[in-house]
Amino acid sequence: MMKKIIAFMLAGMLALGSATVDAAQFSDGAGSYSENCFDGGLRYIWPAGVSETAVEMNKNTDVDVNESVITGLEKPLLFYPEIYYDFKVTGAGTQNASPVSGDMRWVPVYWSQSPEPEENGIFRLWKIGTAKGVYTDKKLTFNLYVFFQKEMYDGTEWKITDTVESVRYQFSAAPLLKETASGYLSGGLYYKVSGKKEVCVTGCTADMSAVQIPSAVNINGTSYKVTSVGAKAFSGNKKIIGVTLGDNVAYIDKQAFYQCANLKTVRFGRKVAKIGSSAFAKCGKLNSFTLPAGLKRIDTKAFYQCAAVKTVKINSTALKYVGQKALAVNRTVKLKLPKKLYSKYQKLIKAGGVYTKTKFVKF
Repeated sequence: MMKKIIAFMLAGMLALGSATVDAAQFSDGAGSYSENCFDGGLRYIWPAGVSETAVEMNKNTDVDVNESVITGLEKPLLFYPEIYYDFKVTGAGTQNASPVSGDMRWVPVYWSQSPEPEENGIFRLWKIGTAKGVYTDKKLTFNLYVFFQKEMYDGTEWKITDTVESVRYQFSAAPLLKETASGYLSGGLYYKVSGKKEVCVTGCTADMSAVQIPSAVNINGTSYKVTSVGAKAFSGNKKIIGVTLGDNVAYIDKQAFYQCANLKTVRFGRKVAKIGSSAFAKCGKLNSFTLPAGLKRIDTKAFYQCAAVKTVKINSTALKYVGQKALAVNRTVKLKLPKKLYSKYQKLIKAGGVYTKTKFVKF
């Protein structure tokens, strides 16, 4: 670590110090901190971290460099491009208003992300930010080293010594999502804003087999309800095995899951009101499923030619429209209809067209 740095050399090193560090230089320290370093957003004075070197203290004083504090970095920060945050470092002993001979203090002189920084990694202004932004779908934690110079009081004035010590602190980047052509990526799913505080799911990452669409998603500090699945969002995806729709999803657009060859299970959220044309058509391994109570509309060929389905249970008490071949699932499917609406629904479904051996039963 840096000891025995002559004062005039130090001053020269700091003269051209920058205020910021670019995101590419951020060194993630997530593996070296305890979660209780952060309090979920409450403001408080953050105690100093762990000294990177053994400090040989004057036995006549109890001023330890580790008693220094840093404020302004308590909360995870949203690192938008070109947004910079001020923070404050108060060195141990620097608030001593009535020093006596032999007193010690530690004056903060610069900071870095390295415990042994090169000259271009030294920053003197107490600001942090990045020109490019830090885009992440989870909180990231980074190390920050503050370097303090030891000063001694000689009875008349503070004298700079040639001792410099560092203390390790940490700051964190809050989740910040970057919009791409596919939308915002969070938890393996892509989202596009579709209305006031509403988003539509537009797809997923290539390696996702179990698609769990949440009720809501946080995008850059704002909570959005997930209200729809976009057209062709997962069409032709051969990796997906199961789908669970969140309780705010009201609309599944056309061909959303068309020809998902290995899709076996679908669990519909309670607010699904409309299923678009060919939304689940030709999903050859799809198992039996239940349609939710609030479903109002099933468009053309929504479940057309899903060979493995044995039973479709329709819990809906609001169904008003069934498009052509919407429930032409396969030749042997059994459609379970609510007893009180049996005749109405049977007529509605047959008008759309089903295979002649389709069975209708009451429940």
